[in-house]
Amino acid sequence: MMSKVLLLTFVFSLTTVFHNGKGLAALTGDTNNVVNDGLSDAYRLPDTTEPVSYELWITPAIESNSFHGQVDIVLRAKQYTAEVILNSKDLIVSSLSTFQDLKTNRTLAIKDYVYEERNERLVVKLEKLILPSRLYKFTVVFSGILREDYTGFHKYFYDSGNQSRWIALTQFKPIYARRVFPCYDEPKFKTPYTISISRERQHTALSNMPLKRIKFNQQSDMVWDHFETTKPIPTYLVAFMVSDFDKNSVNGDNIAMHTRKEYIEYTTYMMGKAPNLLKGVEKFTRIPYMLPKLDLVGIPLLSAYNMENWGLNSYEEFFVTLSEDSQTEDKIQGTMTILHEILHQWFGNMVTAPWWDVEWLNEGMCNYLNYYITNMLEPEWEMEESFVENVHQFALSWDEYDDTHPLTFAVSTPDDIVNAFDTISSDKSAALFRMLECVVGEDYFRISVNKYLDDYAYMVAGPTDLWNTFDYVLYDFDYVIEDDVSINMYMDSWTKQPGYPLITVTSTGDGRYNVSQKRFSLSYPRQTTEDVKWFVGLTYTTETEMDFEELTPSVWLKPTDEHTIMTVPEDSGWIMFNIQSSGFYRVNYDEKNWKLLLIQLITKPDRIHVLNRAQIIDDAFHLCRAALVPYNYYTSLLEYLLMEDHVTPWNTAVTGLSSIMGAIRRYPTEYSMFKEYAKGLADILYDKLSGNQIHNNKTKIGWSKLLSWTCNMGNSRCVKSASTHFDGWMNGHEIPSEMEEAALCVGMKKANLTTLSKIYKLYKTTRSPSQQKIILRALACAENLQTLLSHLDLMRLDVANRGSLQSFKTVCENVVATPAGVKALVGFLSRKLDTIRSSPVGDDLHKYIAVVYSALAPKVATDEEIVVMDKIRRSVKPGDLKAVLDGIYQKIESNLLWMERDHKKIMKAIIKM
Repeated sequence: MMSKVLLLTFVFSLTTVFHNGKGLAALTGDTNNVVNDGLSDAYRLPDTTEPVSYELWITPAIESNSFHGQVDIVLRAKQYTAEVILNSKDLIVSSLSTFQDLKTNRTLAIKDYVYEERNERLVVKLEKLILPSRLYKFTVVFSGILREDYTGFHKYFYDSGNQSRWIALTQFKPIYARRVFPCYDEPKFKTPYTISISRERQHTALSNMPLKRIKFNQQSDMVWDHFETTKPIPTYLVAFMVSDFDKNSVNGDNIAMHTRKEYIEYTTYMMGKAPNLLKGVEKFTRIPYMLPKLDLVGIPLLSAYNMENWGLNSYEEFFVTLSEDSQTEDKIQGTMTILHEILHQWFGNMVTAPWWDVEWLNEGMCNYLNYYITNMLEPEWEMEESFVENVHQFALSWDEYDDTHPLTFAVSTPDDIVNAFDTISSDKSAALFRMLECVVGEDYFRISVNKYLDDYAYMVAGPTDLWNTFDYVLYDFDYVIEDDVSINMYMDSWTKQPGYPLITVTSTGDGRYNVSQKRFSLSYPRQTTEDVKWFVGLTYTTETEMDFEELTPSVWLKPTDEHTIMTVPEDSGWIMFNIQSSGFYRVNYDEKNWKLLLIQLITKPDRIHVLNRAQIIDDAFHLCRAALVPYNYYTSLLEYLLMEDHVTPWNTAVTGLSSIMGAIRRYPTEYSMFKEYAKGLADILYDKLSGNQIHNNKTKIGWSKLLSWTCNMGNSRCVKSASTHFDGWMNGHEIPSEMEEAALCVGMKKANLTTLSKIYKLYKTTRSPSQQKIILRALACAENLQTLLSHLDLMRLDVANRGSLQSFKTVCENVVATPAGVKALVGFLSRKLDTIRSSPVGDDLHKYIAVVYSALAPKVATDEEIVVMDKIRRSVKPGDLKAVLDGIYQKIESNLLWMERDHKKIMKAIIKM
């Protein structure tokens, strides 16, 4: 499945398998009775006991790359049992105490304890049964490896001036707390923690809660920091770190920022914004922040991670060290990154999903409210348009194949949990929350969400609890979205089924329209005939009405309806559905209505809302791909871009044009003709950009991508301007931010040693991740195959860390923008074939192979390239990677069939232009 690729390579897949999963115990020879045969398939913990509290002591030993600790666990028995089962992985348990009945102080002896490696569980077997409702306390003493793969309790070194320094910190989401201490490592177990960290005197320690007391050891340089007890939290939100960072805080605020010493002065700008972001969430939820402090930590490693640990959020350093002079797009990215994790303090931390199959609820809510609240705080950034382009349209394009999964789907094994986080879970869920807000209205949406937070504060809750809350609120206010349709029914149809509907609208005359739904699919040939339908709330307007502000559905399609008939006044002109792309669906019309919409766009496009202008382009392209409308509909629509002065419709158009160019390359003559056609559009776009006609000409938000595309299409004025800026940069001048990518791309095409050296130096020294990505994209502009291959080898295939893998991903995705790049990347992959064949299952190399394969899939076109792709997937040993590559290869075959069917149709459509 395509969704697994994203997980495998970007979200939580950057973990390494510690000595092929044997664990620390196997490595040292102390196996603690490791069980390897006859394993149960029960990955979930049994419902026999539950934790009541933890007291955790941890001592990191940087020099020996290890840590040791002790955890006192108080548990409650829920039924008679002689087994207590915890999660544990890669730990040595050196002792496990007797169980103490806290009511009678009697002790229960332990018969044995065994480690179930496959299930990542520690099974404690008692001599006698423990009693229901009784509390028992026991102690586990353990040790483990201080990891280097950014999971569990890990450390890494970073350069600080002329010194190398280290930081040790935790990353427990989703299931990595078990790599640090034996625990109930499932989100439904929310428990108070009392945490103590041992450190050297020159360092400081942070945890979820404020420091309670410090205890100095007079015989050594070690210090114990004892922190206040947390509220009930799941294991994945437990956090602590040891470093020599400095702190920036403002008197009266409960927020502080922490970075390495030399960057602390750069936190002033975001330190000024952070309290307003927190207040923005408090204002929306009407629930004050629930902890006495919130630490925001900037992690030095670029592309490290962002994590919402309760009271101790961690961020890529760049996001907390922006300045007033930073580029607007960097400010947007930084603001939204920090706000996203702040939102999680309510959604996920205070109210927690019971299991990973519904974690999309919190991710989607935070993703949507991130745009919503940012738009309230920074209205000039126009986040509503950004959401539709970057979240809504992107999710539609991911969810349009037959093999996609629903939001809620079965998750059981550790691999399943890691693979549960993808574009469907984060972006589709966010688009559905926006759709739900439009259905019930902004006020009822906020009231319902706030009631949900109030009702389930410090508890676990899932989608059904949220939908029920909406239903209760709407009932109390006597508000009905549609007869016989509850929010529960409505949202279940969207979250428990894959895909989304195509709404087909056909005029039957006299102002009457036949409206029906069917699952939209780009799979070719179709892989399923399943008749999936949804509760669909439809919004629409007409040429005479021109109401693009009413987003509450006025017409409903139900799963039991074959169609519905709706009526508008005669002579209403064109009709348009899905106002402002508020619904998660596409729309097709009859020929007459398409032509009326085209006339409107060509004559007075501003009469149609900008989001609907982008929607028409996006829908038309995908409808052509699905063979539901002819290509001249799409190419005729693109004519109106001569009148378009907004970045959103242009970006939507560029995405579709790039997809066609990648696939049609299989046919060289047609490729040349289509590129010339696209260049004509690029010429129009450059004139608008250079003349400051494009919307947001002051902030130039979104211009960089468009300028790079116009240069890549060969617009001579763009190339000349970019070259001039690049030459100026070589002589010490600044490049305008919107022109930087295009200028560096032109510079890479010159590809002399001096040029390469200076670009690479900028890559190594810049503090901006966005600038790093621009430089990596520019590397892909090299026209010399040998140069491209040398850059690919710079992105090492033998080291798995977040920085290198993310960089490798960026290079691969941009190398394939040109035919030379595709050829170079296919050749690179082919040269690694023997390594792939001999690579053991679970080797880090697999993550890189998945990245390359995913980047190439939509771009390979020639028989030679496809033979290599087929050979690669057949060479991989059975396992998760093979399943991933097989799923991607289906998309390659689908693209081939698409272009075989349509390349002549596309040519016919552009020749008629």
